[in-house]
Amino acid sequence: MKNRGWLIALAIIVGIVLSCAILPLGGMALLLAAGSGSTSGPLPAADWQEQIISGSGTDRIVVITVSGAIGVDAGSGLFSDQLGHGQLLSQIRQAARDPQVKAVVLRVESPGGGVVASNEIYHELQKLRDAEKRLVISMGSVAASGGYYIATPGERIYANPDTLTGSLGVIISLVNVEETFDKLGLRQVVFKSGELKDIGSPTRETTDEEAAIFQSIIDEAYQGFVDVIEAGRGMPRENVLEIADGRIYTGRQALALNLVDELGNLDAAIAGAQELAGLERALVVRYQSRGSLRDLLLLRMGQSQAPSDPLGLRTLIEPQTPRLEYRMVP
Repeated sequence: MKNRGWLIALAIIVGIVLSCAILPLGGMALLLAAGSGSTSGPLPAADWQEQIISGSGTDRIVVITVSGAIGVDAGSGLFSDQLGHGQLLSQIRQAARDPQVKAVVLRVESPGGGVVASNEIYHELQKLRDAEKRLVISMGSVAASGGYYIATPGERIYANPDTLTGSLGVIISLVNVEETFDKLGLRQVVFKSGELKDIGSPTRETTDEEAAIFQSIIDEAYQGFVDVIEAGRGMPRENVLEIADGRIYTGRQALALNLVDELGNLDAAIAGAQELAGLERALVVRYQSRGSLRDLLLLRMGQSQAPSDPLGLRTLIEPQTPRLEYRMVP
């Protein structure tokens, strides 16, 4: 009888231990399964909720912030103010289809980024304008290269006197690790279908033919950049070509060059948007995500799966894809 009591107690203890081990895993599986219908990652692609900044009334002015490199997906909107590329496009689309939104202030804090990502944002902002929303740009400390590219659809551009803008141009940066490979005793063996299949390889010198190809791509993208400045700012093309040599400008210098319209901070841009929209009063809001426990679990799982690379060898060995960028690069 006494032994039976110990067996019962042991069974209870084992059951509790197994429950503690299994139930969290099952709960995680249920949470992830419940959100598996999402097509845009950890955060929903639409239905952002509004956070009131100031004002009152039913008409809205939405402040949307572009921060960091354009085209980079943020890890999670729960723990960072930086929006991923898809999240940013989602916010612009929501503002475009909301009948209560009369104007958008795009706050730009970015040195630029990918050419394709900048172009996608540009076209979504054009659609916003087509939906008869007023669009005002507010430049922060840096709004350069692609950061300026996405500002060109704005009806009015505000910059702080000390904002760094400009850097109008295109760049492709390649890293050459040939000497490093030699010192480490590493070499890359390549089998390719054509002479240019490994164009931009970091383990050898770039050939003259490859350099000419890269330059032709740069020139084509550059003409596209000039196009949007010419159209957005109403400037003669020869004037754009004169100032779009890659240099940076302060807000004061940009105003003198007609790259921006007024000097002022975010509050001035919001007031300008309200004026353009003809609103006596407006509710100024920003969008925020409807975060959940599922987002936290996905973030933690992603962090735990990141491989360690203490010596940086993986960075050297893995292929580096050349990126065409509208970006301010020192």
